[in-house]
Amino acid sequence: MPSPIGHAIAGVIAGSLVSVPDHDKVRRMAIYAAAGVAADLDLLVGAHSGPSHGLGAAVIVGVVTWAILRRARARRGAAAACAVALAYASHTLLDWLGTDSSPPIGIMALWPFSREYYESPWHIFMAISRRYWLPEFWTFNLLALGRELLILVPLAGIVLLIRRSRAASSQ
Repeated sequence: MPSPIGHAIAGVIAGSLVSVPDHDKVRRMAIYAAAGVAADLDLLVGAHSGPSHGLGAAVIVGVVTWAILRRARARRGAAAACAVALAYASHTLLDWLGTDSSPPIGIMALWPFSREYYESPWHIFMAISRRYWLPEFWTFNLLALGRELLILVPLAGIVLLIRRSRAASSQ
């Protein structure tokens, strides 16, 4: 499973795919990053890779975001809610594409429709170790983080270039 840094970057990439006004770009990116990491809050209750990692949870996050923005009478609330839901769903994609080294193997990607655990045949992202007492902890995790950055930073650059070209063409 990827690191929180990888999940944050993926959340920003996914959220940025939806066109939302750039009034406060830093705040918007921080929200997308937080949404990308949020599924791992289940670690606090010892239920990692369960329902919070499902696409149904991403839909719930999107609906709650939309309700909050609607109540606040925010412009483009539906687009912003969709962006947050996509940012959250990026966690499901990355974990599905990641190596899982602790049972149950995989994630409940299709929750609430299925309680089965799914694992991709392609292990693009390395598992991040939480075993800080082992001598190889830092070496292994830095290698895994480096791999995530090599994959995700170019994707982020591509999305940024696309957004800039769309903004320039619409002016």
